[in-house]
Amino acid sequence: MESKDILHIAQIAMIDFNEEELAGFEKDFIETMELIENIKDIKTDDEMTFQVNNTTNNLRPDEIKESLSQEDAVANAKEEKYGYFNIIKFVD
Repeated sequence: MESKDILHIAQIAMIDFNEEELAGFEKDFIETMELIENIKDIKTDDEMTFQVNNTTNNLRPDEIKESLSQEDAVANAKEEKYGYFNIIKFVD
């Protein structure tokens, strides 16, 4: 991998490097890319692996408990509208 390739990737990621930073980053980046290539060579066709340490789910059983009323839930809200939290719309 050459400096121009690293600069191209940095431009895509919107990262600015000066020449000194680029020189220091180049070695680490090349090592990372070599590790990725090594991972690509691992044979994974034999069987699927979802978990490697035989851990079982440590989930507690669901228990139905009394919950807050709608009025209690919004009682401390800064703003409330129609019985719900009134929040600023930031996504269309």
